[in-house]
Amino acid sequence: MKKDAKTMKEVAERCTKYCRCDNCNCSNSSKDDAISCQNCTHYTPGKICDIDLYEEIVDNHDL
Repeated sequence: MKKDAKTMKEVAERCTKYCRCDNCNCSNSSKDDAISCQNCTHYTPGKICDIDLYEEIVDNHDL
């Protein structure tokens, strides 16, 4: 599973649970350049999406 910066941005842009804050009701409503899995609260220090959406989004969108 590739986890380069471009793919992480594309996944975050498509993720309905993307959140940069502690409020998991927020989403990626803007296409901000800073959007990335790396700054999502669901992305762990071990570089894993703790709600298991990364792989699903990559597969569903052929990223």
